[in-house]
Amino acid sequence: MDRDSAIAVDGSEPDSHLGPTPGIAFPAGNDDFRAARNRCAQACRRFNGTPEDAVPEVRSSLYLDIVRPARDRSAEDTAMAITHDMTFRNPLLKAQTPFIKPPFFVDYGLRLRVGGSTFINRGCTINDTPVADVVIGERCNIGPNCVIVSVSHPLRAEERSSQRSSIGKPISIRDDVWIGANVTILGGVTVGSGAVIGAGSVVTRSIPAASLAVGVPARVVQSLVDVGPTEVGATVSSLNEALAYGRPAHSYTPFSGDMSMDRKEELELARLVSNNLLLRNQHQHQVQLQHYQEGNGQGVAGLVAGVGVSPGAGVSGPGAARSGEAVRVGSGGEQPHGIGIGATRRMVWRLFRSEMLAVVAVTSVAFALLSSLFLAGMLMGAKRFTVFVDVPGSGPSGADRLLL
Repeated sequence: MDRDSAIAVDGSEPDSHLGPTPGIAFPAGNDDFRAARNRCAQACRRFNGTPEDAVPEVRSSLYLDIVRPARDRSAEDTAMAITHDMTFRNPLLKAQTPFIKPPFFVDYGLRLRVGGSTFINRGCTINDTPVADVVIGERCNIGPNCVIVSVSHPLRAEERSSQRSSIGKPISIRDDVWIGANVTILGGVTVGSGAVIGAGSVVTRSIPAASLAVGVPARVVQSLVDVGPTEVGATVSSLNEALAYGRPAHSYTPFSGDMSMDRKEELELARLVSNNLLLRNQHQHQVQLQHYQEGNGQGVAGLVAGVGVSPGAGVSGPGAARSGEAVRVGSGGEQPHGIGIGATRRMVWRLFRSEMLAVVAVTSVAFALLSSLFLAGMLMGAKRFTVFVDVPGSGPSGADRLLL
């Protein structure tokens, strides 16, 4: 085990005299490493292009495409389609795939593991490497715009210019960790179980379990071992209760002017939200799943060549490679995923806009032509001018002339 990659059971930090965790150098510019990053970038684009309210089967499969592209999709995708948000509606379920709000960015994904009961908010970036593990445990909460960086470079300029290599270090975020917004965690760091990292902090060294760390660089400011339960003023269980909380019983207009919201409007809002949930559970589930299945086929062909995994292993369907074959991204083995409802609406709107622009362009040209003829006649002193338009007909010359 790495020297700084463990936190003692009693919450103490690793021995400081051991120094920083040594990294593993690798040539990130080589073709095989670049191909692995391109594969992951394509998987992230598909994940980020999926609506946030997509059905669990779609979200789970697209996430697994990032971290486990060579899995047996037919055997695992259905079993893994239990996401963190589903456990709120049914606490008896055990989450298998984390709930991640897009956009979500990863460099390689091949040695990234995230607990199924973990929640990751929007804008998370994980600069991982293929030489060191990045592990995020169970029941973690990661705030928006967090950055986890396990890659670095030599400090000496001559080393950076001559060796042109990157250095990877492991990162371990244990169970039940809460990471605030805009936190940066650097390589070689372990965050102990139950720790809390304050918003905006930069974690450059390991943090003990059950402790609060804040600042740049982050330093432990409080132990959470003896912290009592959080005091709350009240608890609401529905959106309707939330909108009504804290307002006088005789008035439901906390805003001024045109922004006021009366009780009737609140009830209508709650009804619309409820109807939207019903649509999601009934109609949207079927439509999105059908789009995904039609567009995805039987899944991706596997990993790129040279990353140590046989692309044909554990992959089924028409896109699968034969055992032992190396399939590179873009060779046709990777099937595109289906599009969601939002993407379909955008496509229809683009087509409609193109048609309307064409109609406007033709109308403008015709109007300009007629205006030019009219002005020319006026300048020449004509009191009347005639425009003949040939249209298909049965006349002697094969066309009838219309007088305008």
